[in-house]
Amino acid sequence: DYIFISHEHFDHCHPVTLQKLCRGTRFKKLFVNLGCMTPAQPIAEKYGDAAFARDLPITKHVPADKVQVLYPKYLSEKQGLSRAFQGSDTLDLGDIRVETIESGENQTPNLPTNGYLITHTTKDVSVLHTGDLHEPYPALVNLQGKVDFLIHMKLGLGEGLASRLIELVDLIQPRFVIPTHYRTDRKSDPIPAGHWPPNVTDEMAFIESIREIVGNRTHLLPFTAGIEYEVEMPEKRVIWKWDWFNTWDVPPWRE
Repeated sequence: DYIFISHEHFDHCHPVTLQKLCRGTRFKKLFVNLGCMTPAQPIAEKYGDAAFARDLPITKHVPADKVQVLYPKYLSEKQGLSRAFQGSDTLDLGDIRVETIESGENQTPNLPTNGYLITHTTKDVSVLHTGDLHEPYPALVNLQGKVDFLIHMKLGLGEGLASRLIELVDLIQPRFVIPTHYRTDRKSDPIPAGHWPPNVTDEMAFIESIREIVGNRTHLLPFTAGIEYEVEMPEKRVIWKWDWFNTWDVPPWRE
């Protein structure tokens, strides 16, 4: 129904993928940050294959009447709190409520990148995707008590950066954290055609390093892209079952 893009980098705003998703009678709107429409000029190709000049504005690939720019409601003081953006209020889409936060990767004060808190008001469940947020900021405390599932990108991961992740979790206090921005060992884990994926040398060690940082502040859910998960409501508990299968032929004496 609705698609939300945090910023214009190719691993978040991928035209080939969006052309496939933004079609059909069910699709209603693509919400983007300003950079997906008017990237900073002159264009600095930080990523050699990002091809901003070729891929942007995104309306080259998705009809303009299906694209809407959203601005952050909650701002980082490092970019300046005197800024004000038209269209930064809470967005209501029927049962869906959307609040936009400032994210921050390679942005300028007047060209913010976005994260999105999406709440299904009828089912009382919410998901916060922070985009490529690198540093927490005080205004995020406004989300405290509102976030069930925090989709975590890479904030606080790296030498000497753990305190940033602790601060983020303390500010927002999500019930669950879903780590992303890494691959898994599943062959089904999708990779956009023609692009390199971020990866880690050991997925389980990566997950455990995050668990060690956040401690008992929240619960980790190591989800995998492309896999459907069932959540029990209203407890918001992920349901799992035993999945028995044999990898060997039945020996003659068992027939």
